[in-house]
Amino acid sequence: MSDSVKPLDDFLRRLHLGSEVYYVGQLCDAWHMSTPGGSDATTFHLVCSGEAWIHMRDGSAPTRLAAGDIAFFPHDAAHTFSAQPDIPQQPFDYSHPAPLDKQAPGTGLLCGHLKLPAHIRRLLLTSFPDFLLIRPDQSPIGKPLRGIIELMTEEATLNDLGVIAVLDRLSDVLFLYVLRHTLHQAPQLSPLLLALSDTHLRPALTAFIDAPADSWSIERMAALACQSRSAFAERFTRLVALPPMEFVAIWRMQQATSLLADSHANMLDIALQCGYESEAAFRKAFKRVIGIAPGRLRKTQS
Repeated sequence: MSDSVKPLDDFLRRLHLGSEVYYVGQLCDAWHMSTPGGSDATTFHLVCSGEAWIHMRDGSAPTRLAAGDIAFFPHDAAHTFSAQPDIPQQPFDYSHPAPLDKQAPGTGLLCGHLKLPAHIRRLLLTSFPDFLLIRPDQSPIGKPLRGIIELMTEEATLNDLGVIAVLDRLSDVLFLYVLRHTLHQAPQLSPLLLALSDTHLRPALTAFIDAPADSWSIERMAALACQSRSAFAERFTRLVALPPMEFVAIWRMQQATSLLADSHANMLDIALQCGYESEAAFRKAFKRVIGIAPGRLRKTQS
């Protein structure tokens, strides 16, 4: 694992993704389904069999998906999914889906979403386009990606205990594979990887990531980068899409989120491990970044 990838890998290990599959079924005839978009969810559609078409609201030509393809929407962009290049007049009633059957006519479809906290989306997905089409046969990680798709498709055809629970957890894995696929093809979409590959920013970033509990300021980071305060702040904000100290706060709060999962960890100890001198300062920063108090988050994790 390269030095530039390891910090992002460590960050991903601390994520609690919580993906949920909300539709599995076989669609026939002239079906279509639409989403208005605009939520805080990241969504995907996996075509398990047959074919389907994605229609974006920007007037672009529809995109065909074949069996095994994934439509990925990092920002829940509005779109319509259909059986044909032209959207039928009447929407398909998919409230009572037929069981998924790879041998049956029509389209076997599996849809899921995950709701990442805003601070995570800012760090992971800000630079991603509204729509990504992922074809395993054209992917730099084709073999493992095909493996998880085949496993999810096979699981979705079962009538057995815990199918949806299994598909939820496999969707977490699929999301991580989608990230890997995308960053293999376009590493510039990860501001963190871009910054860690930058000779000016890398010394400051790696020093902070190795010791987030230390006392950090823009001046200290700029000195490590051998730049002036203003030059460092401008370069960092341009590459990472976050001001330096906002990045520091987000990284620390993700570490804190992981530490809060241990119900025996003292709140003050967590604050000190995350670089805050008092529990009050930590609670205030945590609520600003995460949106809820640390104690409340701990209760939801218990």
